[in-house]
Amino acid sequence: MNTKRVLIVLASLFLSYASHANEFDEGSGEFDAPARPGYSEADIQKKIENEMAIACSGNLCKVVGQDNQGSGWTVQFQVGYGNNNNNGNGDTIYIGGNNNNGNNDAYASVTVTYRNFKCHSNLLVTPAVYRFVNTYLYNMVNSDGSVKRNFSPADQTVILFYTTMLNKVSACGMGGVVN
Repeated sequence: MNTKRVLIVLASLFLSYASHANEFDEGSGEFDAPARPGYSEADIQKKIENEMAIACSGNLCKVVGQDNQGSGWTVQFQVGYGNNNNNGNGDTIYIGGNNNNGNNDAYASVTVTYRNFKCHSNLLVTPAVYRFVNTYLYNMVNSDGSVKRNFSPADQTVILFYTTMLNKVSACGMGGVVN
C-alpha cells in the first residue's frame, strides 16, 4: 500500500512538472515558420527588388491603385422657403413659386445633371514600407503557393496594416473628377 502511494505521488509530481511552462520556454512552435525549400530570404528580397523597379518612382512606390470611368445622371429635388441658392450646379427647372432669389416665397425645383467622370486613385508609400509589407506577405505563402495555416501576431498585424492601406484607396464615381 505504501508503494502504491509513493508511485502515485511520483507520477503526479512528474506530470505536474511536465505540464507547467514559464516565460522562458520555447513555446509550442505553432507560429514557427516552416522551411520553404523554394524560397530563401535572398529569393524573396530579389523578387521584391524586381517588383520595386516597376512599382517605384523616386521615393514613392505604388502599392495598389484603382481606375474608374463612366457617366451618369443625377437628379436633385429642392423644396423650401426663401433664397434658393442652386449655385449653378446643373440645370434647374422651377416647378412653382418664384425663382427670384431675393424674396421669401416658397419654391420647388428640380436640378438635373449629367456627368462624365474618370478618376485614378493610387496608394503611394515609401520604399521601406513597400519592402516591409511585401516581405511579410511573401513569408505568408508556402513554396507550393498555398497560404500558411497559422499566422503569428506579427503576421496578423501586417495583414491589418495592409488591409487598412487598401481601404484608403477610394473608389470614385459620380462625385469624382468631371471631364
